[in-house]
Formats: sequence, structure tokens, C-alpha cells
Amino acid sequence: MESLFDEQCAEWLELFRWDYEGPSRLILDVVRQRELTGFVAVQQGATVGFTFYVVEDNRCSIGDIYVSKPWRGLGTDKHLAQAILNKVDRTPRLRRVESQCVGVGNAAATELFLARGFERLDRLYMTARLLPDGENDLAIDLAAATGSLSRGLPDLSIRGWREDDFASAAKIIHRSYRGEHDSRINSQYQTEEGCAELLTILTEHVWCGEFLPDVTRVAVDRATGRRVGVLMASEIAEGAGHIGQISILPAYRGRGLGRRMINMVMSELERRGYETISLAVTSANASAYHLYESCGFRTVHEFPVFYRDYLRTKNL
Repeated sequence: MESLFDEQCAEWLELFRWDYEGPSRLILDVVRQRELTGFVAVQQGATVGFTFYVVEDNRCSIGDIYVSKPWRGLGTDKHLAQAILNKVDRTPRLRRVESQCVGVGNAAATELFLARGFERLDRLYMTARLLPDGENDLAIDLAAATGSLSRGLPDLSIRGWREDDFASAAKIIHRSYRGEHDSRINSQYQTEEGCAELLTILTEHVWCGEFLPDVTRVAVDRATGRRVGVLMASEIAEGAGHIGQISILPAYRGRGLGRRMINMVMSELERRGYETISLAVTSANASAYHLYESCGFRTVHEFPVFYRDYLRTKNL
């Protein structure tokens, strides 16, 4: 499978400006140890596609469905997705299946998910250029990034990440996603414990790049000392930054705090010589999408994500 993993890494670097070699090697190591649950598509003795999934408690997460470019459009992705769904449908006690992977060219798998009763939402991968010497595509207002907030917000300070921010950040993420579309896609957003798991992935693992605590921003209400917003930043390739998470408590939204935090992070990355910054957003989250677009981000890839809740009965 090594050549297929190498092909995926090259495609991610070209399409997303994302160096996926670290996560890819971790997955390949698990494959070598025969501990990864999934399937491969083989044609004429060559591996042309793969998929894998993880079952934890009563939840199944589909980690990836990838097909080599020459074999796309031939239904290989559908066969891989079908193999997983046929397997998990027979798994006892399973209550939910989610597929949040960044798919490329998986149109047939999409049709299968919908035919099997999955709910669909679309995600947008967006990037913005960072250019030196004030030549950036957007006009980053440094005065606004360091001055006082407008429209009646309390006095806030915005600083870098500290180790003792973790618990508060998990609470902020949980509260900010309560009732939002993303909590339907990813059930981890529905609990503080789940949000802490996501935060651990952002800060301690390579799946979302190398965590940048000095670039990450935390907003604090000076009057109360309460943390009210967080923006998690990472490096996904040389010269490429990424916003893995931005969350603001509902009472502090709509007053420019999100824009201010984004501008501060973009300015800091620009100062450090980074060339691009990226993020992903659910298209149904119109307010967030328009904010990112106004900050200079443009969509470079759109992909569907799916979820289905199982209603199981017991024999009495």
C-alpha cells in the first residue's frame, strides 16, 4: 500500500498545501501491525484504493476513503464504502456512524451513503494567502487587532495559549457548538468530554498538523478573568498555517471578536514568514463562511460529510 499512501500525500500537498506524510506514516504503521480495521481494493495485483474505520463504544467513525486517480469514476469508492457499511450494519450495540473524511472524487460513495439513509452536510476547505511587507490580499487592520473592541463588548485581552487553558477551551468549544450543524456531524461536540478529546487531537497529535501555542489565541474578559474565545492554530506544512478550531461563547458573538482573533493570527503567521493559512467550515454555517470570506479566504475544495443514527430494538 505504500505507493498509494505516497500518492495521497502528494495530492494533499498539491490540493490543500497540507503535508500529510506524518499521519499517513502512522496509519501505515498500524496497517503493518495488522491492527487497522478496513478494506482495500485490488486490481490486477495492485492496491488501487483503501478505506478504514474505528469503532469506539457505540460509535463508528469512517477515517478515510481514498482511490487512486486512474481508478476514480469507476465505482471503486462505492465498493469500499459498501464493504464498511455492510460490516458495521452487523455490529451489535452500534448507535451511530459518521464519515467526516476529506474525500476527493468519491461521487459514487456519496450516492451510496444517501441511498443507505445517511444525512449529508457539505464542508468547504478554504485558504488565504499571506504575503510579506503589507502586500496581503486582505487589509489586516493591526489597530483593530490590538485596540479595543467596538459595539459594546466588554474589555477583553487576547493572548497566546497556556497549558491551563485546556479545560476552559473545551467548555468554550462545547457551548459554541451547542445546537449547531457541526454537532450533528460530529457527536463529540455534544459533550464536554468529546470536545476535550478533539482538543487533545489538536494539541498533542499530528492529525491536524503541529500545534502552535504561541500563535493560538485565547480571548479573556478582563473584568471577570473568564475565557470567552479560542482559536487553535497549527502548521500543516512548511510555510502553511491552519486554523483547526475557532470558538466563541454565544454572548460574545457578532461584535467583531472572531475577526479580530483571525486577523491577529494571520498577522503573526505573516510575521513568521508563512505564505498561506487554511481552515474548513460547514457550508450551512453561513455566518462563519461569510466571515472567513471577508477575511480573504477562498474555497479550494468542497466535500460531503455524513452521519446516521441507528434505531435498534431488543428481542424480548
